[in-house]
Amino acid sequence: MGMVQRVIDFDNFQFSEESIARLNALDNRPIDYSDIPDYSVEELLKMRQKAIEIRKKQMFSLRLKTSTVEWWKSLGDGYTTIMARLLDEATRNPEWVKKCL
Repeated sequence: MGMVQRVIDFDNFQFSEESIARLNALDNRPIDYSDIPDYSVEELLKMRQKAIEIRKKQMFSLRLKTSTVEWWKSLGDGYTTIMARLLDEATRNPEWVKKCL
């Protein structure tokens, strides 16, 4: 079973007249900033650093049966991301791991 991907060709994309009219109507509308917290530069830098730390990945390799690798690859582009998500989820659900021991 392959993954379904939606591809948009932005170089040749055409907005409908209705979409253009709605976007143009927003031009003169004031922006309400009242719900945006007022963070200092230092606080924003700390948040950015934390986000970078959360996204860090470590390279890892393991040996799998050829049929297993072929199955994962059959999922299409992004199969390693799906595999990583599944492994992350297993760390939060130890009962999954116990079933395989």
